[in-house]
Amino acid sequence: MAPSLVDATAGDPPPEIWDDERVFPDPDSFSYDDVEINFAKGLQYVLYFYDAEMCGKDVNPKTGEKLRQLEWRGQCHVEDYAIPLQPVDMEGADAKFGTNLSQEFIDEYRDILDPDGDGTIDCGGGMHDAGDHVKFGLPGTYAASTLGWGYYEFRDSYVETGNQEHIETILHQFNDFYMKGTYLDEDDKVVAFCYQVGEGNNDHNYWCPPELQDTKMLLNFARPAYFATVDTPAS
Repeated sequence: MAPSLVDATAGDPPPEIWDDERVFPDPDSFSYDDVEINFAKGLQYVLYFYDAEMCGKDVNPKTGEKLRQLEWRGQCHVEDYAIPLQPVDMEGADAKFGTNLSQEFIDEYRDILDPDGDGTIDCGGGMHDAGDHVKFGLPGTYAASTLGWGYYEFRDSYVETGNQEHIETILHQFNDFYMKGTYLDEDDKVVAFCYQVGEGNNDHNYWCPPELQDTKMLLNFARPAYFATVDTPAS
């Protein structure tokens, strides 16, 4: 007879479970008559994923001015709103306080990158990546584009199911961040685009909610900002 979980103590290896003791579902017992077919609810539930991924100061329903769905979320990564506008060795120390921009580039475009002159650059807001807390430009812009195209094609469905304000809030969370992270010169030419905030290797060292992920709570932690420019085209 296989060992019982009741007899196990802390530190013991998990008991072996024999195949003849496994409980398998009877395929003949399944019926589609028992399945709830509610695409409106399905759409709403899918959108909740993006509510959980929101980053910034106003992600809680009680503090945000916009529609927010999840009361258990709180403001997070507020340090992204003031990342030091300085070059940092992206191949060096684990904690990288700054950007991938060169000092020459910063000096040339400082008025555009830091209009208030406080020595920082605002990369706050936006969306986390799926399972961690980095803001990646490639999957993020793809997700925003796909959601936006779906809303464009099937707007009536969002309206009829009561999800219009919800999807528009999510699209604003994505695109307000991307618009803010696009820096233009006086001729409206793109000087720099913020395509990533945070660094995967450093981020993955800390398994915690985003609300606790900052330098006040964690040692040797930072969220650098990566920019695509003529000098660093990110391609």
